[in-house]
Amino acid sequence: MKTDIIRKTIGLDHPTVRKVIEIAENIMEKNIVLNIETLYNVAKKELKIPRKGLLFIIHYLIDKKVLIEGSKFSKDTVLLNRFRKKIYSFILSNPGVHFSYLRKKTISGKKISSGKLIWHLGMLIKFNYIKKVKMGNYSIFLPFKMENTLGKLYFLMRDPINYEILKLIFRRNLLVKSEVYKEINEKREIVYYRINNLIDYEIINVNPESEKELIINPYVKTLLSKILKSSTLKKE
Repeated sequence: MKTDIIRKTIGLDHPTVRKVIEIAENIMEKNIVLNIETLYNVAKKELKIPRKGLLFIIHYLIDKKVLIEGSKFSKDTVLLNRFRKKIYSFILSNPGVHFSYLRKKTISGKKISSGKLIWHLGMLIKFNYIKKVKMGNYSIFLPFKMENTLGKLYFLMRDPINYEILKLIFRRNLLVKSEVYKEINEKREIVYYRINNLIDYEIINVNPESEKELIINPYVKTLLSKILKSSTLKKE
C-alpha cells in the first residue's frame, strides 16, 4: 500500500485506520496507557505497511483526538462508561447548559461527587465530544461542533425573561427599550438589567438610527430563529 494512496483515501472508515484503532484499543485493554512508540511497533509488525503510511495514520488519529497518548481510552471506548455517556447525551439535548444545572440533573440523589463529574467532563472535552465556554461567572458546555454563539444563545434563553425579550424583539424587528418591560409584564429594573447583558453579549444592538430602539444583532438573527423553532430548548 503506497503512502500517497493512504493520504488520498484517509478517513475513520478506512480499513487500515480501523485496524490501527483496534490495535491501540487492544493495548489499552490491558490497562496500559497508550504509548505512540509501542503502538507504532505493534502495528508495524501486524500490518506490514510502509513506515511513512503508518506514521501518517497514527498522527491523523491523534490530530482527530481519536487516540490520545497517555490515555487508557480511545474516542470509541471513552463512551462505554454509562455515566459519561449520560452526561454527553444530556449536553447534546441541552446545549449551553451550565455546570450547576448539569450537576443537579445528572448527579442529584446519586453517590457521585462534583469532582467526579468534572473528571468525566474533562474526558469528554479531551476527546472533542464537548467544549467548555466561559459566560461571565458561568462555565457552559456544548457539543464540540456547535458554534459558540449558538451555544451562548441557548444558555441565555434558558432564562425565561431573556427568552421573552428576545422573542418579542425578534417578532417586531425593533422595539423601543422603554416599552419592553410593559410588553412582557415584568419589573422595569429586571428587564433593563437583562437588556444590558444581552447588549454586552452582542445578542441585541441599539438601533443606529435611534438610541431608544433595540434590534437583534443581524448575525444572531438566523441562530435565534433556529432556537425559537426548536423543541430542544428547556428553560430553567
